[in-house]
Amino acid sequence: MKLIEALRLQKEYVVCPECGNEHIGNGEGALLIEDDTFTRTCKCGWSVTVKAS
Repeated sequence: MKLIEALRLQKEYVVCPECGNEHIGNGEGALLIEDDTFTRTCKCGWSVTVKAS
C-alpha cells in the first residue's frame, strides 16, 4: 500500500463511527497496514478493512 493512500485512510478512520474512540493500542483498538490492506479495529468491536487499488 502506498504511503499517501495509507495516510488518507488513517485520517478517514481516525475516529470510530460506532463509539467515537480515537485511540489505538493498549486494548483500545488496532491499526494494521500491510502490502495491500489497511485494517482499523476498535475496542467496541467495530472493524474496517480496505484493500489497496
